[in-house]
Amino acid sequence: SKEEKGGETVKAPSSVPVVQSECLEMTQLRNYLDMTVDVLVSKLEKNQFLEAIPAGVDKQFATSLHNRFCSVMRTKMCKIVEERLNEYSLGEKLNELNEITKNTPYPVSHKAWRPPRNETVESCVQAHDFKVLNEHKTKLTELLESVKSENEDLLKELQEVQRRMQENQAVLTNMNTGYENIIHAFDQV
Repeated sequence: SKEEKGGETVKAPSSVPVVQSECLEMTQLRNYLDMTVDVLVSKLEKNQFLEAIPAGVDKQFATSLHNRFCSVMRTKMCKIVEERLNEYSLGEKLNELNEITKNTPYPVSHKAWRPPRNETVESCVQAHDFKVLNEHKTKLTELLESVKSENEDLLKELQEVQRRMQENQAVLTNMNTGYENIIHAFDQV
């Protein structure tokens, strides 16, 4: 309702008191909550309400009841929202948050680093593939080192076998020469 005060028309305050020291964020929050209440009230469909009323009731009376019901629901929801805002001290908390953001060394418009929007999945897959390939490389390097070590051991064994074979060959040659000398000596006798 409107009142006249000193020749000026002044709108009477709504049922929701607004604190004058509210920050912009709190005002925006109140506006969004008011819009939410409006949406909820608009969801109270007249058709469903009228269908629930007994058949003998006048439609205009039922419509006025629906309008009154919506009005009461809007008032009660606004009251509940306001009570929760006060209960959780959201106005004070938003003011504190506003002060904290004003005192930060970085401007509010500062953009933190974020991963690129494009090719993020591909980059993640490539990073995972890189990690897996490095693990495989490490395993293969270890396997290669063990094969090299085994190969060196086998080469040493082979050299040892060749050395023994040469020694045995020399011994056989000496024995063969000795037998031939003995046979030759028998033949001369």
